Amino acid sequence: MARKIQKNKKTTYFGKGDSKKLHQSIEKKEEGCVFTFKYQSPRATDPQPVIIMTGPRWIAKNGGLYISGVNVNDLNPRTRKMLIRKFGSLPVGSVSFNDLKAATKADPTCCIRTYNTENVRALHKVEV
Repeated sequence: MARKIQKNKKTTYFGKGDSKKLHQSIEKKEEGCVFTFKYQSPRATDPQPVIIMTGPRWIAKNGGLYISGVNVNDLNPRTRKMLIRKFGSLPVGSVSFNDLKAATKADPTCCIRTYNTENVRALHKVEV
């Protein structure tokens, strides 16, 4: 699973749920768009996703702040490794979902996920 990636690679900790700090850290145009965090939502399908973030936070019509990305935990190991190698060191916002979808050759398990930042805890950037 992708969780091996976070154990074997260096991670940068951004805080434990301080939403202002979380929002500022996601908006930075630093190298690397692979993040892991704890997601505490009753509708969460993966409580600890590892995502390739496709853009900085955004505001939905309901006023909530969200982040989006492809959860690599959902992909097969070969595809996961290839995507992280190809896109993982690029800055947040420089990789689109279409780029990821094209690289996976339309793998149906590759899909964009959205995460409410109010439910994100212990955000870490994974160094690849």
